[in-house]
Amino acid sequence: MALPPHLPPTRLSHRRRTHYDLLILSLLWLVLAASALMRPLLPIDETRYVSVAWEMWQGHHFWVPLMNGAPYADKPPLLFWLIHAGWAVFGVNDWWPRLISPLASLVGLVQIYRIARGLDYAPEHARLAPLVLMTMLLWQLYSGALMFDVLLSACLLGAIATLIRGAFDTRRIMVCGLWVGLALLAKGPVALVTLAPVLLSSPWWRAVPFTRAEWRRVLGALGLGVVMLLGWALVAAWLGGGEFARMLLWGQTVDRLHNSMAHARPMWWYLPWLVLLMFPWTLWPSARPGLPRQRRQRLAWCWVLPPLVVFSLISGKQVHYLMPLLPGVALMIMDRLAQQPERAAGSKRPVALAIAALGAVALGALLFGIGAVDTTLILPFGAVLLLGIGVLLWWLPVRSLFDTARTLAIVSTLALVVVLQVVLSPLWHRNSVTGPGQLIGILQRDGVPVAFAGGDYQATFQFAGRLKAPLIELSSDEALCRFRSASPEGWVVGRARDEAFRDATASARMHRYAYRSGTLLILPVSGIRASTVCP
Repeated sequence: MALPPHLPPTRLSHRRRTHYDLLILSLLWLVLAASALMRPLLPIDETRYVSVAWEMWQGHHFWVPLMNGAPYADKPPLLFWLIHAGWAVFGVNDWWPRLISPLASLVGLVQIYRIARGLDYAPEHARLAPLVLMTMLLWQLYSGALMFDVLLSACLLGAIATLIRGAFDTRRIMVCGLWVGLALLAKGPVALVTLAPVLLSSPWWRAVPFTRAEWRRVLGALGLGVVMLLGWALVAAWLGGGEFARMLLWGQTVDRLHNSMAHARPMWWYLPWLVLLMFPWTLWPSARPGLPRQRRQRLAWCWVLPPLVVFSLISGKQVHYLMPLLPGVALMIMDRLAQQPERAAGSKRPVALAIAALGAVALGALLFGIGAVDTTLILPFGAVLLLGIGVLLWWLPVRSLFDTARTLAIVSTLALVVVLQVVLSPLWHRNSVTGPGQLIGILQRDGVPVAFAGGDYQATFQFAGRLKAPLIELSSDEALCRFRSASPEGWVVGRARDEAFRDATASARMHRYAYRSGTLLILPVSGIRASTVCP
């Protein structure tokens, strides 16, 4: 076929590569979004957050988050407000909350491409940044989870994108300030742990450092973001009462830091996790970052190292705290790939071996009965599929470095979807709270008192059952005894392994549900033997 006269072959090839990369990114994102929609909201975190949004929605509480009827000060409201926005358009449903993190991930991918282009990387190199970020294991997992970390990362990416180059004018004050405010409303002041090092190090990595006037504008943008957070926090503290105000304004900073120090994890705890969380790129020798020798390379290091040190010094550690650092790592990997000859394909075999080994271990655990592993936990067909994917990746031909990167991205995403939707599919039934939630909802609508025994109830069933009232929380046998005496017609929810339920009277009215690693019981409180709970 003859080429159009106005398009030389190199230009046409460039356009084809652009369209090809966009197609790959779009398909991978759609696969991950579909995977998120194909599983239930999982206890305890996802069910808690959607239940908080539900209680705010059905009680018309816009400012104060609620959990089982009590003010909930652990998280700012942005995620809950986004859930409300979707419900206002589509009605109350369970699919919209599951789409929020995939959509936030998409925003983050667009922003990291803008950042890479702002650092003067060529378009074909800049497109590697979202590809690498989207296919890191930690980013993939949490892009399908109803949690705050990908949302926070997307907001931080939006703020950092305004700082990369060009004059920091009035428009950028507003845009940057809005993103900073959204980041603070997504997860609170912890957003500054990532943003502050990037901003303070800007004279070291920015092509043209900020002038004094621009620094004042940057401070104005930060001030706008802080005002957005305080605009919510002060009103919520006033409406939520004294204890909520203390927890919101003091407990979520000083108390949480103190409590985290009391539950220490060693400083090096994050380091072994990094290899796994950035899979598959940590196993590809061609993707190992080099030292920063140019200004544009320094941003990624300032993005990653100072926050990693801070998070390592704080004793309370969770792997998802590292989420905002992953875009910086993606920039490091993109830069490393951009420096190498495109014809140097690099070895993909370590990644292939890792995927095949995972399938082999899962299959071996099933065949030889290692521990308690059986088909109620792992599907054999999925383990065989993983083995096949590893073998396919081993033998799949590639022609260039970028072809290898695209191949690793596609195959690792396919492997993750197989793990989540095939290998671990038996677990989703055990983690669904739809059945017990609906039963509790029926009981409440019939006017039956319902209590949760065992303490530390995390509003697990509020949204699943569309509950209009809190569950009564029974934190001790004495409380269960009092509930049994005061409400003999009431029902109680608890785990079969708890002592109070071990001798429960079996009857046709007792409902059993496979729940996480055990069994959940919902039964009339009269089925609990008085001799078991009453002194």
